[in-house]
Amino acid sequence: MEQDFEERNRTPGGATYDLTLPAVQATAGTTRLLTRNAKRLEVKFPPGTRDGQVVRLSNALRITDAADGDILIRVHVAPSPESGGIQVVTDATFEAEVLKASLPVFVDFWAPWCGPCRALAPVTEHLAAEYAGRCKFCKLNVDENPLASRKYQVASIPTVLFFKQGRIADVSVGAAPERQLRDRIEAVLSRP
Repeated sequence: MEQDFEERNRTPGGATYDLTLPAVQATAGTTRLLTRNAKRLEVKFPPGTRDGQVVRLSNALRITDAADGDILIRVHVAPSPESGGIQVVTDATFEAEVLKASLPVFVDFWAPWCGPCRALAPVTEHLAAEYAGRCKFCKLNVDENPLASRKYQVASIPTVLFFKQGRIADVSVGAAPERQLRDRIEAVLSRP
């Protein structure tokens, strides 16, 4: 909850800030503290916060400046450097990014409202870092991309599908522990 907001614009009726969040925090949701005029505001970013999304704190200037006005926070989502990168895929990009990938692919089917999905996010980040260059890691929001979840009969989330050479190599349903997912990844990697 450290102070890492960068003020961009201040007008009599409002203030605009930029904030960069690591992908795992944007996916799982997070809380940060904004300090303005020696007043602290707790800012909650919901699960599934997207790059470029603007969070509006209505009438927040009443608290910080004793004046009417909103505070706007533009979110920038950056992949965590240690993650090896988790790519967001959509129905439109699924074939090119998953089915035609040269590496085995770990696809996390999730939704922002799903508690177990949020619990799985840091595990996925850690595994992506560990297997960088050996396995590709992707996330697909089932609410925004219903075609892929229907095609692969994803009825419960989180569901992780492991693809190898364009075909499903393994399936994990629920927020599986890291060790179990690591074992499944190793099994997929060791298959011809």
